[in-house]
Amino acid sequence: MSQPCAIKNCKRASRTLCHCCNQNLCRDHFNEHDDLLNSKLVPLADEVNTLNDRISAINLNDMMGECRQELDQWRRNCYKTIDDLYHQKCQELQEYVSTRIDSQRQRVTELRTQMAELIDKQETTKQDIADVTSTIHDLAQSIESIEQNIAQVDTTPLKLDDTMIRIGEVKTQTCILSKLSTPSHTIGRSPTTWNAVAANDRFLLMHNNSKLCLVDGTYSVVKCANWEYGLILGMCWSSSFNCFIVLTKQKIFLFNENTATISEIHDIQNGNWHACGCSDYSLYLSQSDSNSSVFQFSLPSTHLARRLVTNQNENREQIDSITCNRGTILLALNNITIQAKTIQLRSENTFSILWSFQLDVTYNSNRTRCCSLSQNQWLVTDWYTSRIFHLTQNGLLKATCTYSSRTYDIILFHSNILTILTDGRIDFHKI
Repeated sequence: MSQPCAIKNCKRASRTLCHCCNQNLCRDHFNEHDDLLNSKLVPLADEVNTLNDRISAINLNDMMGECRQELDQWRRNCYKTIDDLYHQKCQELQEYVSTRIDSQRQRVTELRTQMAELIDKQETTKQDIADVTSTIHDLAQSIESIEQNIAQVDTTPLKLDDTMIRIGEVKTQTCILSKLSTPSHTIGRSPTTWNAVAANDRFLLMHNNSKLCLVDGTYSVVKCANWEYGLILGMCWSSSFNCFIVLTKQKIFLFNENTATISEIHDIQNGNWHACGCSDYSLYLSQSDSNSSVFQFSLPSTHLARRLVTNQNENREQIDSITCNRGTILLALNNITIQAKTIQLRSENTFSILWSFQLDVTYNSNRTRCCSLSQNQWLVTDWYTSRIFHLTQNGLLKATCTYSSRTYDIILFHSNILTILTDGRIDFHKI
C-alpha cells in the first residue's frame, strides 16, 4: 500500500521518493519541488556570469602595478647598496695607495736630504756608505713591490637568495597588539639616553651611553660613535643620503652606517626643530612653536621645496611625528587650542587629507609617535597613557592596548620586529 504525500494537508498518495529531501511526494508536489529547485539555477547562473565578467575585466598590468613598484624599489635599493659599497671601497683603495706611495716618497726625500748633507760635509765614512747603500736597497725593493702590485683586492661573489623576495597570496594583517605581552629581547638604556630610534633594512639606530649605536638583526651593537651635540628630537633613515638623519633643536646631522661618522647638514638653517621624517626624495621637518607647518626639503640638494600648513584657522597645533610610507605622510597632531590629539594621513604630492583619526586619550602635551606596518597600516603610541593604537589603511581603529611601561618611541625593524622605547630599556617583539 502506498504512503501518503509528505506535504502537510495533502490527501494524495505518494508516487515517488525525492532523493533531495528524502521525502515521499505525490506527482504534483514532486513536480513543484522539481520546478522550485530548477528555478534556483537561473539566479545562480547569473552570479556565475557576473563572476566571469569580473575576472575577465581584471587588467593584469594594472593589478600588478603596485607589486612591480615594490620589485623595482627593491632593485633600486640593491643597486644603490652596491654602488655605495663600490664608491666606499674605491675611496679606501685611493687612500691606501696614496698612503703607501707617500710613505716611500717621504723615505726618498729623507734619503736625498741625507745625501746632500754628506756631499756638503765631505766627511763620508765607510759606515755612511754602508747605511746609504742599505737604505737604497730597501727603497728599491719597496718601490719594485709597488710597481709590480700596488694593492690586492679580494672580492667575494654576491650571493642572492631566492627567499629575499617572496611572492604569494596577501595575508591579512592580524592584530599584533596581542603579541606584546613578553619581549623576545631587551637592551638596557642609560638614564641619559635620548628617546628616539630609526631603522633601515639592516640596522636599528639608537642613542645609549652618550653614543649613537647601530644594532643588527641579532640585537648586537656593531658600531658606535660619540654623540656630543645635545638633545636628540628625532631620527629617520634617508635613502637619498644613504645615511640616518639625526635631528636636534637647532641642527641636523647625518650618521653614516658604513663609517660610523657624524656630519652636519649646513644648508638647512637653524629652525627650532621638533620632528622629522623622510621619503625617498624629501625630508620633512616640523617646528616646536606650534605653527602648524611642515617644511619639505628636496633631497639630496636640501633646498626648501615648500612649506605645508596643516591648520588654516588660528588653532595652535604642534606636529609631534612625521612618518612617510608609499607616497603618504602620517602626521601626529597635538592641537593645543582645543586640547586634542589627531592622526592625519595625507598625500605626499598634494598634501590633501586622506583620513583623520582622533585619539581617545587624556589630553597631554607629551609627544605622540607613529610607525608604519605592512599593508599600509599604522601603529600610534601615546607616552602619557602608555597606550598603543593599531590603525587600518583606511584610518579605522583595529585594536588598542596599554603597554606595560611608558612608551617613548616605536618602530618596525626588519619587517617583523616591533621595537618599543620604554623607561630604561628597548623592547623587541617578534610579530
